[in-house]
Amino acid sequence: MNYKLYLAEDFAANESFIAYYLKTDEQAVAFWKNWISRHPEKLDEIYNAEYLLSKLTFRLDEPELQDEFTKFDVFLNTRKPTIIAFEPEYSKQITVKKWAFLVVVSFVFSFSGYFVFEKLRQEPTYITYHNGDGRVSQFSLSDGSKITLSSNSTLKYPKLFKGGTREVELDGEGFFEVTKDKTKPFSVMANGLKTTVLGTKFNILAYKNQSTIQVALIEGKVEVQTAAGRDKLLLNPSEMAIFNMENGNLVRSSFNARNITAWRNGIIVFDHASFEEVAIKLKNVYGITLINNTKRNKWSYSGEFEKADYLTIIKSICFARKINYTQKNQTFTLKN
Repeated sequence: MNYKLYLAEDFAANESFIAYYLKTDEQAVAFWKNWISRHPEKLDEIYNAEYLLSKLTFRLDEPELQDEFTKFDVFLNTRKPTIIAFEPEYSKQITVKKWAFLVVVSFVFSFSGYFVFEKLRQEPTYITYHNGDGRVSQFSLSDGSKITLSSNSTLKYPKLFKGGTREVELDGEGFFEVTKDKTKPFSVMANGLKTTVLGTKFNILAYKNQSTIQVALIEGKVEVQTAAGRDKLLLNPSEMAIFNMENGNLVRSSFNARNITAWRNGIIVFDHASFEEVAIKLKNVYGITLINNTKRNKWSYSGEFEKADYLTIIKSICFARKINYTQKNQTFTLKN
């Protein structure tokens, strides 16, 4: 069976995929996890299939659902089921129990399928884009807005913007050049912080391994608000909002525009950085781990590297601070 030709509705109607989604069959779960890892080009269809299945299981209210199961019980007691031979790639026959489960699914499809597919047709299809180690990507959204995405960062956005808003989700760092549209505000959700604009240029730094989120405004105006709108800031150019995820504080600050956006051109800047700041940046950009086994805990390191590999950066840091390092795979240990 050529699953590469499947669309979302094909996956959602496939018995082994349903078993994978519901985690009722360990063999099916193992099969589909392996298949999905080998076919990342089908992630959008897989996501939509899982979304469809999640909606199908909750479309009927309790009285209607109970009524359908009562009808199903009557059906089972009056008819003898036929066992169907079915061989997916992992080759397995459907049992009576699984045949019964398929009939239940068919009931759900018959009573709610139309509404779910209609809703899917109206709702946007989402694309999830991820950058690997040391990679910077640039691309455009359907409204013409341009995004520059940093290393080890993920952006989730609709293939086409629908309705009265334009919303995307960011994990990591991104530079946004938003096309102006006063009728459709553009919003970025980043680890609980929402940034809303009409048309502007700004940078968001929101990696999950950092204790703060930074929104730096280059041009225009943006509104930054915490979850549930508890705190808000309206930024002007050259202002930055810093949100502390540990204590929930949202404050305004100034920033060096060149240092903040240098990464777009492959430039890494350290400005009086502590060891923790150096280690986090190298982790986010290159995926490496830096351990400090020196007796020096107070760092104030400054340096600039253009399109450099991580080994060059680590050697330069060690030379400047007169220390050594050892390497084991992707872990570097600094020592005296």
